[in-house]
Amino acid sequence: MKKLAAIIGIVIMLGWGASFASETQAWAADSTSPSISLKASASGSEITVVVTGDQLKDLYAYDFILKYDAQKLVYQNASSGSTGFSIDPIVSNGDVRIAHTKVGKIAGDNGTQRLAVVNFKRVQSGAAQLSLHDVKLVDSKLNAGGTLAKAALTVEDGAISTEVALKDIAGHWANAAILQALQQGWITGYANGTFMPNKEVTRAEFAAMLIRAIGSDVGSHQPLQFADAKQIPAWALPYVEEAVSRNIMNGYTNGMFEPNKLITRAEMAAMGIRSLNGVAVPLESASLKFADNSQIPAWAKPYAAEAAKKGIMNGRNGNLFAPSAHATRAESVVVILALLQQK
Repeated sequence: MKKLAAIIGIVIMLGWGASFASETQAWAADSTSPSISLKASASGSEITVVVTGDQLKDLYAYDFILKYDAQKLVYQNASSGSTGFSIDPIVSNGDVRIAHTKVGKIAGDNGTQRLAVVNFKRVQSGAAQLSLHDVKLVDSKLNAGGTLAKAALTVEDGAISTEVALKDIAGHWANAAILQALQQGWITGYANGTFMPNKEVTRAEFAAMLIRAIGSDVGSHQPLQFADAKQIPAWALPYVEEAVSRNIMNGYTNGMFEPNKLITRAEMAAMGIRSLNGVAVPLESASLKFADNSQIPAWAKPYAAEAAKKGIMNGRNGNLFAPSAHATRAESVVVILALLQQK
């Protein structure tokens, strides 16, 4: 018991008000930073809020505050973590504070994990806001850090909408699509409040975006046999495994997967079409009418033709398919949303 108390004490000290100094670098805002999101469902007067962590890396303990409209909602109960020790939620003045830690010398969680489920009861009609604040994350080496990402929900009478505040998508051509994807919950912004719509996407990142979007349950799979399998980031591994197991994605002829290689538009077209269950790839590509048809690799032409035919992918300026160009985050979102409309 003394050992358990000591561990919990350390987690509380780090997560509840300590100065993190250089440890915050472990959770820097880059393309693989952890992100936290909120989702909610309503049944009559009962509202359930799920807090989910994504792209987690060795998450051993966490602490956060969920703010809610105390005039319209009454806190009922909360659960957090699957294994370990959870401190009883602290509820005060419209705040629910939740902290959880694993116990013992074990590794933390990677990838996507449900962090907490919080239940409320509606006591007054009208829009009620919930938002996540002061998120602290601790890894198994007790490196601690936080995230500036803001997640919020507005619960209307019988309806729920997601509020997204990103400072770099206003006026962008894919603004509406990005907001839609964020509301659906399969993509997030970065911890510094940006989305980086023009940032190019790696193969591992696209695999994660696509698998999250199409709603497949990521479970256990046979170990990947690629020569560079150990280079696949831990947060992306479950998604890559799922994409490979479903023949949506494969490696290169040299036996490499190259997870950190930027994905090309030709590869994105192929992955997208393969993800459509029951869609047979045509053997001919006569319908291709892009100005750079001759530059599209032979293996990719049927996929490009099918993607264009179904309105999943359009050309860039000058009617160019640009098969070797790298796909951006904005393009990836638009393509995946178009794929979802086909299902």
